Amino acid sequence: MAFTERDWSVERSGFTLSGSLCLPGGGGPYPVVLILQGSGQVDRDGNARGGGASLYAQLATALAGYGVASYRYDKRGVGSSGGHFLSAGYLDLVEDAEACWEALTVAPFGDPGRMYMLGHSEGTAIAAQLSSRLARPPRALIQLCPFDDSAETMLIHQAEGIDRELPGVPGLLGFLLRLGRRIIGPYGRHMRRKLAHVRKLDGGTIRLGPTRVSARWLRELIELDVDGLYRAVPCPMLLIAGEKDLQCTPESAERLARLAFAPVEFHVVANMIHHLSVREGQPALLDMRDITALPLAPQLLSFLEGWFARERAGDAPAGPNASAAPA
Repeated sequence: MAFTERDWSVERSGFTLSGSLCLPGGGGPYPVVLILQGSGQVDRDGNARGGGASLYAQLATALAGYGVASYRYDKRGVGSSGGHFLSAGYLDLVEDAEACWEALTVAPFGDPGRMYMLGHSEGTAIAAQLSSRLARPPRALIQLCPFDDSAETMLIHQAEGIDRELPGVPGLLGFLLRLGRRIIGPYGRHMRRKLAHVRKLDGGTIRLGPTRVSARWLRELIELDVDGLYRAVPCPMLLIAGEKDLQCTPESAERLARLAFAPVEFHVVANMIHHLSVREGQPALLDMRDITALPLAPQLLSFLEGWFARERAGDAPAGPNASAAPA
C-alpha cells in the first residue's frame, strides 16, 4: 500500500505546531482526518519520552490504506513543536486543535466535504467540544475510547483500582507502591484530597503518580461537562470502546451513545485495552507488560475500514444510538 508522509506545520501565537501529513497514493483531494491524542506529553506518533507503541502513526498508515489522508501533530512543548506543555491548560490544547483544523479545511489536498476528527481518550472530549463551535464543522467524529464520566470520577476510580490491585503486585513496583500507601494513605483517598486542592490552583504544576502535569490543565479538565459536550455535537459519530479499557470504560462509552442527539454507531472491541491493542487475560491498571511492539486491534481496524467504505459509498451513518456488543 503506497502512501507518503511529509512534515506540515501550523502557526500559533508565538510558536509553531509541527506534525506529519500522511497522504494515500493516487491523486487528491482526499478525505482528511485530524487525529487528536490522549492526555500527557504525547508526540504526533502517540509516544511519550521516546517510548510507546506509535499508535497514532499506526492509525495514520491504516487510514491511508482506506484512501483517507490524516494529520497528526506534536502537542505544544513536545517533540518538534514550540510552546510550553506544563504551562498549558486543557482549553489551550482545544485551541491548538482548532488551529490545526482550520488550516486543514483550506489545504489544497483535502476534500472540504469529507473532513473528520478522530479523537482518542482526552482527544474525544476535544473533538466533541470543537464540533459545536466551528464555522466549518466536521462531517463526522470518530471517537476511540470516549468517556462520559468526569475526569475527577475517572481519576478517583483509577486510584481506588490501584488500592484493590496492590496486594498482588509483585517485585519492586509492588514494594514501592505499598510503601507509598503506608506514607500517604489509601490512593483513592489521597486522590480526592489532591483534586480538591487542584480546584484552588490557577497555575503551576502538580504530581499525578510519577508524572508532573499542569495544574490548570487538570482543573479545567475536571470542571468539563462531558455530557453537555456530547449533547451539543451536531454531526454523526462513530464510537469505539475497548472491552478491557479500565480508563475509559465501555460502559461509559455506551452511555454516551444513548445520550447523544446526533446519529451514533457504537462498537465494543473484544479484549482491547486503552492503548488500542489486544490483551488476553484479566485487565489490570498495574499491568507492566511491554506494549511497544503491539499492533492495533484487528477488530478496531475492521470497524474503521467498514465505516470509511460506507462513507465513500455515500451511505448514511447507522441510526441514532445504534449499539454493538463485543464480538
